Parts: sequence; structure tokens; C-alpha cells
Amino acid sequence: MGRYDSRQKRAILEAAVNVFAERGLEGATIRLVGQQAGSNSALIYYYFENKQKLFEEVIRMVFSDFLLALAGQSAPLENARARIDFLVNGIFDYYESRRTRMRLMMQVFNLHVDLLTKAIVKVFKQKEVLPLKILQEGIVRGEFRPFSPLPFWWSLLGMCIFNIQAEEIAVKLGRKKIYPGLPALPERKQQIVELILTGIGNPGKRLNGKT
Repeated sequence: MGRYDSRQKRAILEAAVNVFAERGLEGATIRLVGQQAGSNSALIYYYFENKQKLFEEVIRMVFSDFLLALAGQSAPLENARARIDFLVNGIFDYYESRRTRMRLMMQVFNLHVDLLTKAIVKVFKQKEVLPLKILQEGIVRGEFRPFSPLPFWWSLLGMCIFNIQAEEIAVKLGRKKIYPGLPALPERKQQIVELILTGIGNPGKRLNGKT
């Protein structure tokens, strides 16, 4: 078993997700990660050069896990609406099932875009990225207007992340006082889908795929 493929390393990464999500990159320490992982600092430094490298590895692991979870829900997508529904629901479903990981992803999306980009480039080199494939297929089939899938995917992810953060803020500060008109989750997801389809849906085709 190689240096970078061990049960110990996995335990360190899982512990680091919790520590970074709770304390951020600046507030996290190798010692705290070791306490949660049941490992000493020397072992963590054996696998990772420093806290920054550990953070980058955690980002890559979380994003890969998100793509894996999305692929596990994959089904035939017959039209533009089905494609956008799938992607939007996939983001919210990941949040519901893996909140700590999604909160870390949100933190990185807001504060460490350069590190996120670096990590994701590595992921893209290793595998086909399902969201981009889904969007590209929609373009080829004429369901969407021509656009670049990668920046659009970032925009879609950002919209969903902002929506999730708004919900969390509303819960913490008091929904009725701060966001009295914040719709329920199903309605918010539908609003995102409709907004996206308005922007990129091909007017030459109906959203359900019929001409």
C-alpha cells in the first residue's frame, strides 16, 4: 500500500473536513485534526507537507465525493428542464445528506476560490465531470442556447450555495424577523430552475423537449 493510499490517511482527511468546516483554514490546526483523527501530528506531516497541503487535499476529496454522489443519482435526462432539475436537486441533496462537507465547500467557494480552482483542475484531469457532460449534451441536442458549460456550472453552483446560505442565516437569526418571505425549499429550488431555463433554454424548443 502506497504512502498516499492508507486507512490512516483517510481518517485524517475525514477529521480535517470537520475541523476546517468548523474553524476555517486560519483557525484550524494540525493538532486539532490529529485529536479528531486519533493520530499524532508527526503522522499527519508524513502524509501532508503542511496545513495548506492538507486543506487542498480535503477540498479535492470533498469535490470528488460530490461528483460521485451526483453520478449515483444519474438517470436518463430527456429535456432541458430534466437536466437543470437534476443538477439543482443534486446540489441540495448533497447538502441534506452531507452538511459538514457542503458547508466546507461553501466556505471554500466564498473565501478560497484559488485553492478550489487548483483542486478541481486536478479532479477534471482524472475523470469525466458529470455536470459538464449533462450541460454539453443539452447544447448538442439543441435544448440550450450555446454557452460554455464550465463557467455556467460555476454560476449554477454559486446560485444554489447562496440559497443554502440564506436559509442557514434565516434559521440562525430568526426566520420571521430576518426573512419573513423566504419560500420553502421546494419552491426555492423551482425558482432557481425557472430562472436558469429562462436564461439558457433554447426558445426553439419547449422546455419539456417538444418542438
